[in-house]
This record gives sequence, structure tokens and C-alpha cells, in this order.
Amino acid sequence: MRAHGAILSGRSVFIFGASLSLLLGCAPAMPSFAGGSIVPTGRTDLATGAAYRIPVGDLSPAAVSPGEPGAELDQALSFGAPGGATPLVFVRHGLGSRADLGVEATASSARAHLRGRLPLGTASLLFGIAPHVGVAHDDTSAVRLGGTIPLVLAIDLFSLYEAWIGARITVEHIRGDLGALPVSLTGLRTGGVIGLAVGFRRFHVMMELGVDHELWTGDLGDNAIDANGLVLTPAFAVRLRL
Repeated sequence: MRAHGAILSGRSVFIFGASLSLLLGCAPAMPSFAGGSIVPTGRTDLATGAAYRIPVGDLSPAAVSPGEPGAELDQALSFGAPGGATPLVFVRHGLGSRADLGVEATASSARAHLRGRLPLGTASLLFGIAPHVGVAHDDTSAVRLGGTIPLVLAIDLFSLYEAWIGARITVEHIRGDLGALPVSLTGLRTGGVIGLAVGFRRFHVMMELGVDHELWTGDLGDNAIDANGLVLTPAFAVRLRL
């Protein structure tokens, strides 16, 4: 009865997080939450949490007024690569001893994730591909399309502690309208991630920090856009394994 109640409670938390992710936030932050390995065969992970995207350098909007120098760049970055918080949820299912399949969603994006595992003694090398689609801003018809290739070294210690560190590369394209101006942006994101999960049996609390360099090029109307800088993405989640 206790186990059944815990599962129902975990599902309730997940459903609440999923509903929240549809209502709040617009920052395109999508953490990896790789965990200590892939999901075991026939098991399913449900998780909900939040992430905060922090652009720095040239990617941090200067908040200049329309018509002033730099206004077009400021508008384009606020449109295509904004900072801010977003709730998130993900579901993953173990396909076998070497692979799992997942779906992740935030308030503005959704991503599928196919992962493979290469055993390395007590650790695992995780790799995969993760295409995504989303909206660039709440009040526009613009869309974003892209994909990520991750490579992560992960370890699971007695199902109590999980740790992971790795690298990733993402390519993304955004096309739509910003007011009366057409906008087209292409982004290249390269960086790394480090994370830790602590828990017992079915439940784990996951924490992660992503550090990425982003390069954005494109056009806003007749204005060329070219900007790059770092993006920090701290995130946390609560995971239930069924």
C-alpha cells in the first residue's frame, strides 16, 4: 500500500508539473538530466522541475529603446534567445540494456531523446540524438527547429547517488515575424554539463548546471544579426522511477 501510494503521489507531482509547464515560462532552456545511466529495461522515469536560462556577454539584452544603436540586436536576442525561468517535465522508458527513449517538454519547446549506453566498468558513456521543436515567443507565429548531440560520462552508486559530466552540441534555426519585421536566426550551441542526483529507491532529486557558448547569426528585416556569448543554465528536478 505504501509503494502504491508513493507511485500515485509521484504521478500527481508529475501531472502538476506538466500542467504548469504549459502555462508558465518561455525561456528555451532544456537541461539534459542524464542521470547515472539509461533507464533499466521495462522501467519508466517521470520527472518534473525547473530551469533558469542566464545569457551573459553579447547575448544579454541591453534594454535599449527602439531607434537607438543596438536596438535591432536587442530585439532579436529577446525574441530568439531569451533568458528566464521555465518549468519542465520529462518521461523516459528503458528499451533494453543499452538504450532508452524519452520525451521532454518545457513551456515553449518539446524534445525527443534516443540514448545509447556503452558500459565502462562502474561508469557508463551515454550518447544519443535529441531533435526539438518549439515556439520562439508567446505572441508570434515563429517556430524553432533544431537538434542536440550529447556525450556524457555517468555513474550510478548503489542507486543512492548519480553523477554525470559531459559535452553537447546543438544547432537551431528560428524563423517567423517580430512585429512587422521578418526574422531568421541560426544558432550554434557548444558546451558542457555537470549534474548530481541524490535519492533512495524510486525517488531522486536531480541538480544540474549547463555552461554553453552560443553563436547567433541571421537577419531582422534588413538588419544583419551577429552575436555570441555564454549561457548558464542551472536546473533541478524530482524523478520517480516506476
